[in-house]
Amino acid sequence: MIHFFRKTRKKLAEDNQFFKYTRYAIGEILLVVIGILIALQINNWNEERKSELRELSLLRELRTNLETNIQNLESDIVKQRNSIKYFDYILRLPVDRLPYSDSLPRSLSTASYAPDVVLTASAFETFKSEGLDLIKNDSLRREILNLFEVAYPTLMQETRRLEDQLWPAVVIPLYQKHFSSDMDQWIPNDYEQWLDDKEFFNMLSFRKTLRQFSTNIKLETVDKTSEVIRLIDEELEARGDH
Repeated sequence: MIHFFRKTRKKLAEDNQFFKYTRYAIGEILLVVIGILIALQINNWNEERKSELRELSLLRELRTNLETNIQNLESDIVKQRNSIKYFDYILRLPVDRLPYSDSLPRSLSTASYAPDVVLTASAFETFKSEGLDLIKNDSLRREILNLFEVAYPTLMQETRRLEDQLWPAVVIPLYQKHFSSDMDQWIPNDYEQWLDDKEFFNMLSFRKTLRQFSTNIKLETVDKTSEVIRLIDEELEARGDH
């Protein structure tokens, strides 16, 4: 293309010997400027394309992370709902004066178990390191930030903080007062005496409340995570990448 312009310009310049050199010089400068502008435009387009491809790749990776987080949270919810059932069973014992059952140690262990929150954030950390402005959609970027920097930290703090504080100060002393531990199972020293300890069962009732609270937060977080996945899917589809 530039070669064609150069031949045309040179012919026109030769038609007028007086302006030949001037026209030739000006034409040469214009050709160089045009060439530079074209090169810059191509370079900018290439950089924008590379940035877009990187954004889409990280969005797909982020979506995979979020699906993993939902699976982990839903698994926790199942376990916690199961532990709440055991809390209900144990809390009925002193009320109904139910006789001792060999299933009690297992019931106590299951009720006591509270799963740790495990969340994946590798793609989000990459976005942060490379610049969150890599995400072109402002609304999507805000929702991703809110999920990882507000919703997830709140979940991590609130689902463990109270139970972690309660365990060494209150739970362990009461368990040691009434039970001996055998293979991670709690066996009552004196079943009837234990049934009469209102402090112990008040503690269990409070732990059940905390477990329900934790379960509700995890359910809400699943919904928030699902919503971000939906927004990512919409963005990928709009960009022809889904």
